[in-house]
Amino acid sequence: MNKTYPRGFIEDLRVALIRATGGCALQEGAGGKPWPCGTCTCHLLGRIMDESAREYGEHNDPVDRINEVWRAILQIRDFKD
Repeated sequence: MNKTYPRGFIEDLRVALIRATGGCALQEGAGGKPWPCGTCTCHLLGRIMDESAREYGEHNDPVDRINEVWRAILQIRDFKD
């Protein structure tokens, strides 16, 4: 496996999230790099995730899709290889 793939993907995600949240970079991830805060990230997710979509309703109980995605971003943010 190409070891640069996770790093490149994570950097692209970090930059995209900062841009999509209006420049929020209040939190720090692995390597001391800035990341958007949870409030701005969850606000962005709430704007792009349609709660009426069929996929949104497919879940384990209880569901909190935005929190699920945020928790995944926290894991990605702190990824170290």
